[in-house]
Amino acid sequence: MTNGSVSIAHAVATTSAPKPGASRTRLLLEGPIIPTLLRLAAPNVVVNVVLIAVTATIDAHFVGRAGPDALAGLSLVFPLIMLMQQMANSSMGGAIASAIARAIGAGRHEDASALVIHGVVIAAAMAAIFTAVLLIGGQAIYTFMGGAGDTVAAALEYSNAIFAGAFAYWLLSTLTSVVRGTGQATVLAIVYLTAEALHIVLVPLLMFGIGPLPPLGISGAGIATVASFTASSAALIWYIASGRTAIRLTMRRVRIERKLFVEILRVGAPMSLQPILNNLALATLTGFVGALGAAQLASFGVAVRLEYMLYPLAFGLGAGVLAMVGTNIGAGNLARAKRIAWIAAALAAGVTGCIGLFGVSSPDAWTGLFTAAPEVHALAGRYLIVVGLAYPFLGSGSTLASAFQAAGRPLWPLLAITSRAVVVAIGGWTAIHLAGAGLGGLAAVAASGLIIYGVSLMTAFYAGVWQSQPGTAPR
Repeated sequence: MTNGSVSIAHAVATTSAPKPGASRTRLLLEGPIIPTLLRLAAPNVVVNVVLIAVTATIDAHFVGRAGPDALAGLSLVFPLIMLMQQMANSSMGGAIASAIARAIGAGRHEDASALVIHGVVIAAAMAAIFTAVLLIGGQAIYTFMGGAGDTVAAALEYSNAIFAGAFAYWLLSTLTSVVRGTGQATVLAIVYLTAEALHIVLVPLLMFGIGPLPPLGISGAGIATVASFTASSAALIWYIASGRTAIRLTMRRVRIERKLFVEILRVGAPMSLQPILNNLALATLTGFVGALGAAQLASFGVAVRLEYMLYPLAFGLGAGVLAMVGTNIGAGNLARAKRIAWIAAALAAGVTGCIGLFGVSSPDAWTGLFTAAPEVHALAGRYLIVVGLAYPFLGSGSTLASAFQAAGRPLWPLLAITSRAVVVAIGGWTAIHLAGAGLGGLAAVAASGLIIYGVSLMTAFYAGVWQSQPGTAPR
């Protein structure tokens, strides 16, 4: 074979060899829907479980050794950390993932690369807001939430460490969303699990000290969390820059453009209200239950924990929807995008429905994990028998909310979660102050809120309002 022939053969082989990012994009556009959804969902469930459950549990385990005031202080900080994580990972992060998926689907690879930089700029701005508010106003906020004395002191010690490093949270969520938008979720599970192993090692070392390393107390737990998130971010930066995704990350051609900020923020800003309204609905419901007495509040607290189990599962499927639906909308494959969304919604309804069926048929099995008190068992069982029937609507609604997000249409998920909050507020007040219905009446209100949330999103999606995204035309 001549040198010319060798060169031609090498060129053909190089051209025909599919790049990892290109093959993954082809899978999103042409692959079997259910296996691809499940393949994307599983790692994202791992990521969400690590974020929501494992990290917080490890911190609480070691901080609890410092006494009840320290643990109570951690409890004050936890809702604000959850709010930041939900906004960074699901709301703004989902907007970044869907924008990148649409750009890749449309073949706009330079825009996809530039969206990464724009996303990081937005993350820095949002992190600065959280840092400023919590470092300056933390004491007033935790006092308003019911803390006092040593509890507030412990909360501030942990909070200052966490929110001084808020950029680590936002950067990691942004990079996670970038990888999620390319449909390459497996690497996320690997990175998060590895970082959590680092976190587990660092928390006791920094809190209690070892050798020449002095004990840092409660703030050590916060520093350990920020350090593990920083390590995760570094790993994802390397992964994206190495060319293993469909994004060709380069700073040479990237320009800061207003249209790319708009593409992210027109979805991310409204969707950031969703976790606020969702938490407001749950807080309002908790307030109504609290008026009924300690036994009812304890029973509600046990029962509602089963609902919290649904969110990582729904989010996992929703992350797959973001990548698949966004890429297909970008490519103009609206019929396939619609089919993906409905299949994902059905899968989510089935999974959350099975959990609801468990709550309805075996409420004592769940309640027994937390208490043996007969009164709590009875009250929690009555609550779960009603609300568990509505869990499929939460699953399908959350998944379709991701489909709207992938299409760049945040209005309908926002309206749906607002409807749920309004139903809980008005219905709860009516049940307590007019009907005197007790926890059973509040269960009916909670179930109604979930049903309205799911049905409103199913109706809006069926009506096709998601297809009015500018720049997409059906094939």
